[in-house]
Amino acid sequence: MKSYLHIAKREFSMLFHNRSMFIFAVILPFISMLFFHTLLDNGVARDLPVAVVDFDNSSISRNIISQLDATPELRVDFKPISQLEGERLIKELKIYGLVIIPKNLGKDLNQGKQVTITNQFNGNLLLPSGLEDKAFKRAIGTISAGVNVQKQLKKGIYIEQAKANFQPITSNNHVLSNPYTNYSYYLNSGFLTLFFQIFVILTTIYCFGNDLKYNKGEKLYSIGKGNVTTILLGKITPYTLWFFLVGLIMYFTMFVIGDFPLNGNKGGVLFSLFLLIITSQAFALLFVSISKSFREALTFGSGFAAISLSFSGITFPVFGMPKVLQWISQLFPFTHFFDFFLDQTQRGIPMYYSMHAITGLVLLTIVPILLGYRKLKKLLINGAFLQRI
Repeated sequence: MKSYLHIAKREFSMLFHNRSMFIFAVILPFISMLFFHTLLDNGVARDLPVAVVDFDNSSISRNIISQLDATPELRVDFKPISQLEGERLIKELKIYGLVIIPKNLGKDLNQGKQVTITNQFNGNLLLPSGLEDKAFKRAIGTISAGVNVQKQLKKGIYIEQAKANFQPITSNNHVLSNPYTNYSYYLNSGFLTLFFQIFVILTTIYCFGNDLKYNKGEKLYSIGKGNVTTILLGKITPYTLWFFLVGLIMYFTMFVIGDFPLNGNKGGVLFSLFLLIITSQAFALLFVSISKSFREALTFGSGFAAISLSFSGITFPVFGMPKVLQWISQLFPFTHFFDFFLDQTQRGIPMYYSMHAITGLVLLTIVPILLGYRKLKKLLINGAFLQRI
């Protein structure tokens, strides 16, 4: 017990007195919280600049422009005199869409003819162009409905029947996750917790790697009286407790300040945070045990944490990947954590149906420790990495 407390006290002192450790464990986590919450502060993209070329200049065309401008996602910033000028604005990234109103639009509508309003946008910009196109179609659909209903009213048809004639089948959508289409709720949930995992892994690697780099492993082994478990717990516990506190602050910024949805089990969300921390530490120990140098261990750790994003389903759904990649994705703790996190925050799924993710995190805590335990013991006995870089 004395050995454990001695090592734990030493590590707690290093947390605030070692500059590199302080940056990894204290400075960077809070900077990342500030950065991502500021980056996606609005949650939903608003007032995307668009341009409208109005070849008709009628009261109807002016009404269409005002309807587009009133759409929350769009803002009419330019009214070029030609289509060519509007396309140049798109290429210069000054606008996200170009709406072209044809000549004689008002006249053709009054005569019952079908007219076409063109919308051009840059497909390379997936998010803004997708939002612009969606908002355009919704606005034009609303305007078209109004024109159609007005025509029927002029023929003496009651307004209820006119609406039914225009749209005999209506839809009733129920969005099960993220009903506000708030990008902050989804992306920040992933980015904040992913970077949190990166800092946990790098800090754990540093707390062991720094000793082994400067040939202090043998001294540490003697302090622990040859008990590797005591050494591991003594070195890791202060950082586990510290990062759990940082995680609670991260959750506070998300669920209290950011008003993120929390529809599931609050205790489960806290437990999954703890599991993410100790699982990340277990993998960090594995990377230290198989590395020939401090630099190599940091490379393994940062690379593993970084590619966790690709296999978590944030950027591309796991079920859409080839089978081999789906199996590989199960080797990353963040995949299980993020699946559980979404289940218990945005989806509101009962804990019972999310236990597979908890099981995955528990297994991924045990396996790396079993794989790296003997090699880590040899490293401590030898006192240093094979290469001192």
